Amino acid sequence: MSRKFMKLAGVLVLAAMPVTGPALAQAVATAGMSVPFVTEQPANEWLARVFLGQAVHNTAGEVIGDIRDLVFDRSGRISTAVIGVGGYLGMGEKWVGVAFESLTYKTGDKGQRMISVALTKEALVKAPAFVATEKTMMDTAKDKASQLGHETADKAVELKDKAVQKYEDMRKPEPAKQ
Repeated sequence: MSRKFMKLAGVLVLAAMPVTGPALAQAVATAGMSVPFVTEQPANEWLARVFLGQAVHNTAGEVIGDIRDLVFDRSGRISTAVIGVGGYLGMGEKWVGVAFESLTYKTGDKGQRMISVALTKEALVKAPAFVATEKTMMDTAKDKASQLGHETADKAVELKDKAVQKYEDMRKPEPAKQ
């Protein structure tokens, strides 16, 4: 592609972007294209790291789970929120996917952000589990650690059995010599 075409494409991308407020900060030439840089988080938007782990309430205000993950479609829009429900300290927790649009957001009495969904905890527990089809590096590491843990436990049992057998062999009286 020509450099002129690349610049034109960059200008068209910038013109099509819905950027307002602090997000309209500045455009910088990078590799022949103009790319907008956001210099400050807009007041009405959340960082993913703050959103993840956020409690989810039902319409009565009771905590029924928490945001465990987000699923993005190919256009970059969040399509699904994965809610963790049940379990204790992450053990036995079930993940349930709900349409992102089904969540509502408001500010609590003390100014905190609150996420709610028109579901009961029982409905989430009965809902089908969400299954992720791709793994993060952390998922892969957990799987490997689990596999190594099982292999180590199996080896420990094998070594214990060998040690017990060796001990029993040593305790047997030697046959009398004739």
